[in-house]
Order: sequence, then structure tokens, then C-alpha cells
Amino acid sequence: MAGVLERRVFERRRYPLLRLGPRTGFGKTLVLLARIRSTQVIQVGRRYHFSLLEPRWPSEAYDELIARGGLNLGAAGTPAKAQIDLAILAVSASCTYRCGHCYERPNLDENEGVPVERWRTLVDELQEIGVGVVVLSGGEPFERFDDVLDLVRTTDKTRSDVHVHTTGHGASPERVAALVDAGLAAAGVALDHPEASRHDAFRGWPGAFEAATRALRLFAEAGILAYVNCTLTRDLMQDGGLERLHALARELGAGAMQLLEPKPCGAWAGTDLAAVYGPQERATVGEFFEAAHRSARLAAGPVVYWPGDAESATNLGCMMGGLSHLHVDSRGHVEPCVFLPVSFGNVLEEGFATVYRRMREAVPRPLHARCRSLQLAERVGFGRGRQPQLPIPYDALRQEWRRLFAEERPGAEAQGGP
Repeated sequence: MAGVLERRVFERRRYPLLRLGPRTGFGKTLVLLARIRSTQVIQVGRRYHFSLLEPRWPSEAYDELIARGGLNLGAAGTPAKAQIDLAILAVSASCTYRCGHCYERPNLDENEGVPVERWRTLVDELQEIGVGVVVLSGGEPFERFDDVLDLVRTTDKTRSDVHVHTTGHGASPERVAALVDAGLAAAGVALDHPEASRHDAFRGWPGAFEAATRALRLFAEAGILAYVNCTLTRDLMQDGGLERLHALARELGAGAMQLLEPKPCGAWAGTDLAAVYGPQERATVGEFFEAAHRSARLAAGPVVYWPGDAESATNLGCMMGGLSHLHVDSRGHVEPCVFLPVSFGNVLEEGFATVYRRMREAVPRPLHARCRSLQLAERVGFGRGRQPQLPIPYDALRQEWRRLFAEERPGAEAQGGP
């Protein structure tokens, strides 16, 4: 707070979008963060993480976020927030696992679709537009380790932090040390159940649990933020699974735990998700989430984030399409969200800035309604019972897409739901 006030008073020219007002500025952001239970701070060494969507503080990358209006959370979709918080890049199309839900499943292949040189220039293009956190994902990024290491090393860390999302398969002390030496800021490791047999079954690979827990320890011991990416399922809700997973994450040194709700895409396209995660399961997650921020025992850490609640109709609304986050799949398609397989263009065919303008024109503001992936799955067919070629080109559903925004009405945030 003191640093924000100092910049506002003494460095206004350097931080033209730093605002303090209650409508679109930092004051509004504080109110929104309190509403979505995102006020806990994670300390790692001498640096602090305020969320998984922001660079570490203090850092030049965090200063860049301030300069581009990244603290104006309530101004998403306006010139007051000229910042993409999070860009997830599926830099590997290879993976040994066969995870039951894999959102990149249609693209998995031993032949990489995007050369490392294009990923490198794409990161530069993202930083020109303004991105706070670049996530290198997959597939499994450790399957393409040398290229991932190159991307971490060559990314300008004065403008963005770099994270990696991994199953843990292929992590070793030497590889983790190399990534951290290259400037990696954080690592999210997939861990979906506190019992080894059930995690292995979900990930489709014996030993997946051992690989994940080992990777979490290695990243934490290397001195960067290690966090758990957990896919929520009915199986996890049984026998206090969420609390037990939280306790395991703490034991492994994780600083945060991110709860990810199932969506009808990837390997789950055509699946009745009610059999995986229904209203009762969501209510159980809600109870755990509240306890994690009120109970002294759980609030001691890891910090729990629940994007599905933060971006629900009653809170921030959907922040896809660069309002906060976006996704580039392993074939180069630019998509508004990792859960929404709609392509606005391909970086192997066009410059990113051109594709990004097209996407932002189609996503002018947050939508306070049901999750777009759920609505479009029902309406255009990448959901229950049908599996079209994915991703779907935006031009093929332009009319339906526009209808989503046209149908939003004042008070739509009261609808709630994931």
C-alpha cells in the first residue's frame, strides 16, 4: 500500500494508469479482492506473491504491471487496464500420461506443432502488449525440456514472471535447478487426490503421484513458489479429500492450492459432467473454500484460490480473452481460455497483435452469467454427446458468440452458478 501511494504521489508520469479511486482504481480492486477471498500474501524468501496472476513483488515486472493499470481490476475491458494478467502457452504437444480430463488431448502428438523460435517471438509480442505472468504448459513441458529452459532463459523477466505447469513427470533436481537459475518464478504441479492410487488412476499413469509430490518438494526447496493445480471431482470430495490434499500440499512445501472446475472440452468433450462434478460437489468445495479463509488451521497455508468462484456471475464475471487471461494451444491457436476451444487465429499464420485485436473486439467486457464454455458446449456442440473438430473457428460461431453478450441483462450476476 505504501509503495502504491508513493508511486501515485511522486511518479505519476511513470505510472499513468495507477489510480486510487473507488470505481475503477486500486480502491475498487481492494473491495473485489476481499469479495473473492484473495487477500492473503505468500512470502517466498524476500519476495511476495499477492496472487497467481501477478508477478512477484518487489520486481521490475511488478512495476510494469502497475504502469499498465494491472491494479485496476475493476476496469477490465477499458483502457484503464492495458494488461493481460496471465497467458498460458501450451509449449509442448507431448505427454506420457493419459489424464482423464486432458484439455489438450485433441492436440497431443510426438511432433511439436510450434517451433521454439515462434514461441520465443510470441512471448516478445505478448510482452509488447503487456502480460504479467507467462505460463509454460502442455502437454508436459518436461517432455520438451531444452526448449522450455530456453524460453525461461530468454524471456525478459523485467516485464513478466514465468511459471511452468507440469504433472511433475520428468522433473529432477538438476532440471529444477536449471529452470530456477534461468529465472523461473513459480511452478504449478498437478495433484488431484491425496491417495496415490486414485491420483494415478485419474492421470492414467502408475507413479504419477510420486512424480507430482517429488516435483512439488523440488520446486519448494529450490526457493520459488510451488503450488498445486487440483482438478475438482466427485472422487476428491469423499472422505474429506480436499482437506487431506490441502494438508499434503502444506507438508510438501506448497504455498498455494488452485481449485479447477471440470469443463466439457478436451478429453471431457461429450461427457456428462454431472457425473463428475455436480451441485453437491460444488457446495462441498464452497464450504472448504470458506473454511480455508476463516479457520486458523487451514488459513495457515497453503493459500487456496478458486477461479471458478472468482469469475462467477456474482463476483468478477468471466475474465477470458485477455481481460485477465488467455490461452495459446500447442498448435498455435489463440483461445480466450484454456477451457474454451474457440480459435481467434493462429500465431503460425498471423502476428499475435492482429489475433488479439480480433479477440478483444469479440470480448469487450466481463460477462456476468454462466461460464462461456458451458453455454457454448450446450449450444454449438462440443459438449454432451457430440465431439466436433476442435478448436472451433470463431467465424463459425460469430452469431452465437455475439448472442451471449446481447442476452446479458442488468442483474444477470444474480444468476450465480459456475
